[in-house]
Amino acid sequence: MLNIYKSAFLRSVTNRTILLKAPASTSSNIPKNALEDKISAHQQKENGSVYDKKPFKITLEAGKKYFWCLCGKSKSQPFCDGTHNNVYLKIKLRPVKFQVEETKDYWLCQCKHTGLRPFCDGTHKLKVVQDATSAVRQ
Repeated sequence: MLNIYKSAFLRSVTNRTILLKAPASTSSNIPKNALEDKISAHQQKENGSVYDKKPFKITLEAGKKYFWCLCGKSKSQPFCDGTHNNVYLKIKLRPVKFQVEETKDYWLCQCKHTGLRPFCDGTHKLKVVQDATSAVRQ
């Protein structure tokens, strides 16, 4: 299971939640996106809509490429189904392409506020996320 950080990575600015960088000293238990140095979607400044206030545990295969939903509107959470492409929804956020280095269980963020996209870092426990309306009924 992932170590949960107690410090907040977010701040609220004019009703928009802005992503701040995760701390430099991350635990070795927190997985790393093997594609992070090849893509930039994980650096989008805004966070998507809160889909759920708890992470999703899933077994991911080493070397396989995945697309994690950042907008929070996908019907196949935590993965992207292309909903962000609907021009009528006017969604600017794009999915985060990622890959893991070993086949095992991972916790993927569903609150869309993690500082370690797409992996859960415990941000869902923050008041700003807990007070938000989620797509999943609590």
